Order: sequence, then C-alpha cells, then structure tokens
Amino acid sequence: MSRSAHLIADSCCDLPLELLERREIEGLCFPYVMSGEQMLDDFQATMRHTEFYRRMREGASPTTAQIALPTYVEAFRAHAERGEDVLHFTLSSALSGTLNTAMLARQAVLNEFPEARIEVVDSLSASVADGGLVIAIADRLDAGDTIDEVLGWFRVNRPRLNGHFTVDSLEHLRRGGRISDVAAAAGTLLDIKPLLFLDQVGRLEVGARIRGRRRSIRTIADIVAANIQDAASQTIIIGHGDAIEDAALLREAIAERVEPAGFLDTEIGPVIGSHTGPGMVAAVFWGRPC
Repeated sequence: MSRSAHLIADSCCDLPLELLERREIEGLCFPYVMSGEQMLDDFQATMRHTEFYRRMREGASPTTAQIALPTYVEAFRAHAERGEDVLHFTLSSALSGTLNTAMLARQAVLNEFPEARIEVVDSLSASVADGGLVIAIADRLDAGDTIDEVLGWFRVNRPRLNGHFTVDSLEHLRRGGRISDVAAAAGTLLDIKPLLFLDQVGRLEVGARIRGRRRSIRTIADIVAANIQDAASQTIIIGHGDAIEDAALLREAIAERVEPAGFLDTEIGPVIGSHTGPGMVAAVFWGRPC
C-alpha cells in the first residue's frame, strides 16, 4: 500500500541515514559554521560525527543557522510537481525559527500548485525525541493512515513523547544562554550534571541537578522506568554525542529496570551537538506526559 503522504524530516531528528532511507523518510539538512567554514549537517556525508566532536574538544565553537527558504521550496515543489502530498515535521518552534521558514515555502509552492497538499507541523521536539516522533509517524503512514488521521494521532499522542538527556559539560549550555555564567561555574566546580527535557510546547527545561556523571545516567534510567508505558511494545532510542561507553551504560541501566522491545542507538549530529557538546546522552520513549 502506498502512503497517503511523503514524509519529510530534517537533520535535527538525529536518526541514521540508513534508517531514513529504509523507512522512506526524506531528510533536509541544517547548515552550520565551524572554524569559518560553511558546513551541512548532512547525516555524516561530509564529516563523521566523531570528527565534529574531536574538533569541539580541541576548541572549535560551531554556530548554527536555519534551513534556507530555497531548500524548502525546492523540496516541496518537487513533490507538488509529481502530485504527491507532503507531511513535514519541523524542529520545535521554541528552539528555532525553521517552522516559519517552512511555512513561507509552503505558501510559495501552493501559489504555484493550488491543488497540492503540504502540511507543515511543529514537532514540539528536537534531536532524538524528534526522531522518535518521525519514526512513529512513518509507522502510522505505513499502516495506511490518511494525513488527517496522522495529524489527529499526533495531537493526541505528542504529550506522551519523552526525551530526557544530560550533558558532560555545562559550557555549551552556558554559551547558548540556557544556563547562567554563575550556574555553569558552580555546577562545574561541584560536578553537577543537569537533567534536561523538552516540555509540552517544545521548550528546553532543566529538571533535576545530579552530582556526578554516572549518577545522572542512572537517574535517566530511573525516569524511564517510572514513566514508560507498554515498554514491551516499543523501541527506546539512545542518543549520544560521541559518548559510546556512556550510551552503553545508559542502555544497560534501562534494561535492568524495564524490558522494551529493543533499543535504537544513534548519534547526535552537529546542529544539536553544537549546543549540547560532546558527551550528551539521551533516552527517548513513549509514556506519561513529562
């Protein structure tokens, strides 16, 4: 059965390219600048994530930007020309202006193709939480849902999407204005590792502040165990920013507490990684609203 719409995500979903291709999900690439060079967060086509984080550890401070309007127009127009409906989930509008850019592109293409259907939806998510949502939407489309049924499912179920993560260094959150200079300095001195999550409107929130890296990872596993629903039917996503060993520690800690259908390990790309830095680890699952 063919899908009711062509699904488009962006590189901030932080899913592996192989998975996107296998699930027939188109991925648009965010740009970023590192050491004065314009780059694309293109699912490791031009730079491996390990190399990106190596440069960050050596002092590089990458900056990020939105996907350009022409990129959206080109993508939407290509499907409109083929008579294909489009369903695009953007990075949370609370974190980026990309939603507005995508909406402008949508209108431009609809001016050319008035009969086209192009739905642009704020995912209210970021990184691997966005990735978990995109996979779920692909599942709905594969099951034969119409666009309207998918949008209805999203409105009801988005609150159940949980994404919890911690970082190894507070410096990158400080540079991005997520925490104050004083809080960053005090946290570094006391080895404080904040637990962060996305709230119901897609804003980044700081939850508990845990002393010590391993304890923060175990606390994420505790959160998963306390809040996951129907674990046996879902795959928990483990994301990391060049922190394979810590990701394995988180996966093992979760497996000691619950028995999901499986785990999906994935790497955090340059755009999200620019703000979280090397060492970020995350868990994404469906459960009680956070």
